[in-house]
Amino acid sequence: MVFRFFLFITVVLWSGQLSARTIVNVGLTSIQPPLVFSGSEERGLIYDVLAALNDHQDDFTFTPSLVPAKRLLANHQTDDFHLIAYNDVLWGWAQRGGKPSVNLTNGKDLFFQLKGTAQTTQATTQIGAVMGFHYAFSDFDAEKLGSMPNVSLVSNESGVLKLVEYGRVDKGIASETFLNWVSVSEPEVYAKLQIFADLPDHTYNRQFVVFPYAPITVEQLNIYLRGLKASGVLGEIYAKYGIEIPDF
Repeated sequence: MVFRFFLFITVVLWSGQLSARTIVNVGLTSIQPPLVFSGSEERGLIYDVLAALNDHQDDFTFTPSLVPAKRLLANHQTDDFHLIAYNDVLWGWAQRGGKPSVNLTNGKDLFFQLKGTAQTTQATTQIGAVMGFHYAFSDFDAEKLGSMPNVSLVSNESGVLKLVEYGRVDKGIASETFLNWVSVSEPEVYAKLQIFADLPDHTYNRQFVVFPYAPITVEQLNIYLRGLKASGVLGEIYAKYGIEIPDF
């Protein structure tokens, strides 16, 4: 009987601690390995980082939802989403009052090809790219990208890699983050690639974007992120995906 009483008290206290946490709704804008592999399975670097945030503090529960960027942009004045995960604040969020956390990746979009591929002129090079993405070579215009005759479009960067690997295009373009993931997940494929790391199409950063109505401030979020980095937890997560943590 005494054991049951203490078990009951433990469960009540544990439940109370959970209910005392404030929910923070986090919007994820796309399936983009290694950041997000699957929304239904909640698999990818972002999910790992959110799980670590939940494990290392007791005030907030970070709850992810995979929602298209257009819907997130449309809902910016509601409290449906408090944070946007791993986006650049300059991608339309600053105008909506979003504030960036510390930089979580220093991003580049890089051209790559199979080693030994014959060089072609810019006009005749067939390029693999992701539909709807904004690249400097297409003036950051997704509609222009779709009308360029020398561009083959697929739905994600994994598809771009396949286009290059099977020789269906001369070059592909993908984020350095994705290519780093390939280096640890498919090293035999990565070894075949010539990556033009010194000639990025463009550069950007990824952060958590915190809206004014979020229950957590960007300053508090940064404290948690720095704590994860100092403890080594963030480094372990990033290393699993072949990514280095930026200085912050």
